[in-house]
Amino acid sequence: MTVYSYSRINTYFTCPAQFQYRYILKLPSPVAEGVELFLGSRFHETMEYLYHQVPQKVPTVNELMDFFKKHWANQYQTAVEKQKQKGFDSPLRIVNESQTVEDYFQKGQLYLENYYHQYHPFDQDKTEAIEMKVVFDLDSQKQYRMQGFIDRLGRDDEGVLWIHDYKTSSRKISEEDVKSEDQLALYQIGLSQHPRYGAKEVIKHIWHFVAFEKDQVVGERNAKEIEWLKQKYISKIKAIEKAKDYPTKTSPLCGWCEFLSLCADGQASVENKKRIKEEKAAAQNPGPARKEKAPEVVSAEQTIESTPATAPTANEPALKARRRKAPFVSQDQLSLF
Repeated sequence: MTVYSYSRINTYFTCPAQFQYRYILKLPSPVAEGVELFLGSRFHETMEYLYHQVPQKVPTVNELMDFFKKHWANQYQTAVEKQKQKGFDSPLRIVNESQTVEDYFQKGQLYLENYYHQYHPFDQDKTEAIEMKVVFDLDSQKQYRMQGFIDRLGRDDEGVLWIHDYKTSSRKISEEDVKSEDQLALYQIGLSQHPRYGAKEVIKHIWHFVAFEKDQVVGERNAKEIEWLKQKYISKIKAIEKAKDYPTKTSPLCGWCEFLSLCADGQASVENKKRIKEEKAAAQNPGPARKEKAPEVVSAEQTIESTPATAPTANEPALKARRRKAPFVSQDQLSLF
């Protein structure tokens, strides 16, 4: 019996072709790891380090940054070695050509420093588990099973369990969007079936969109909503298991797909999007052709190749220290420069 994850199911409904490449054919990625995923992994590692230290010891902000820099450098060197072994064009794949590896490194430092000053001394709740695996059934017959990993599980002074999830994405969901964000609600099912916790626990969900100064988005699901969620994902799994064809489903996400080089439809979608963008820019900036020499454009590959294997030095921005315990939402994204 296949044990499904939220990511596995979501991949199918995002693009069946990508699902086939990854889970049916199990093709190795033809390109290097995306820099966004690389940044997210390094941030999660640093959160693990931080909350393993608390409450016995609260690391200084410099200790936290040193940990991040060291692991970034080590993993970047691993990416360089993979590039040599597998013939990737670059150690890390960057879709946004206006950004460099160092830009993402500096973003990571900014996110960490802001998080540190907001939550220090990290006593908003008591950590019960970090990277906790949950395996759970969606039905009483145990025919449909899922699994996942909770970034951090905490319990506050009122006894409420908080499922924490850390996101380094530049996009932040709204309070309304939370109603359709199922991942943490599925983990709630896992906790309700866990021998240490159970169905009587009061559980809430908290996303930390760390690219934003006010990072928290909070949600919760009642018992009726959880039962409906189980049926929803049973239906999704049934649809996947009945599938015989895996057509391409193009979207703005095609440019970030690791299997883009294998997908003609995805390539056409990306090129069409690029053309529309260029036509729109030309329409907004009409004028006679100019004879001045165009500025030299450095490709993403050239930028990555020129980045050292060790973590670059960055001027860490000084952020005003602040704490808060009550969750709230903001749309003011942190500025890198």
